[in-house]
Amino acid sequence: MERQLREHFQGAIGDDPGVGSGDMVRAAIVEGAGLRRRRNRLTGAAVAAGMVVVVGVTAGLNLFAGPAVDQPVTLAAAMMPVVAASCTLQPVERDATDAVIFLDQEIADQQRAALEALLLADPRVKDMAFESRRQAYERFRIRWAHEPDFVAAVSVGQLPESFRFRLVQVSEYTAVRLRYAAVDGVAEVIGRRCPADAPVGGIQ
Repeated sequence: MERQLREHFQGAIGDDPGVGSGDMVRAAIVEGAGLRRRRNRLTGAAVAAGMVVVVGVTAGLNLFAGPAVDQPVTLAAAMMPVVAASCTLQPVERDATDAVIFLDQEIADQQRAALEALLLADPRVKDMAFESRRQAYERFRIRWAHEPDFVAAVSVGQLPESFRFRLVQVSEYTAVRLRYAAVDGVAEVIGRRCPADAPVGGIQ
């Protein structure tokens, strides 16, 4: 299956150079989902949370965030939110306007509350929004409505909670990132450059 998906993805690149990388990734994922359904009908096996969805694109939180590399994208990566079109696709290491803090799956209520209090009191944070697992799941369900088997493989508890915020000054991002990456309950901090009219955090 991996070889077929690689050929599909490379063919998409060669046949239509005008298509954006995000569209090609989505096409490859949809193809992967179709192959899984056909395989499951033949074998009767359930969809596994750890299955490989597509090969040849960036793994992890950068699902739609840049050029393809020779690494697998997992189901967990496919569940990540989509970057707003007006923001930089690749995360940046400095001078970010917006950031997303993804929380650990096992974060305690006290840790979440403490992190929220820190963000609300931080003068470097201009605007902030929180997305619960339920909200993240609803966004995911709508996004993948055309792939019911894929949606059925995911539970609410698998989607990450997140805090999204906009910075007062882009020059403060590096320090902000280091500060919150060290807070208990934080899985990762991702920054992007976005225009003022983009959604807070750079997530659509």
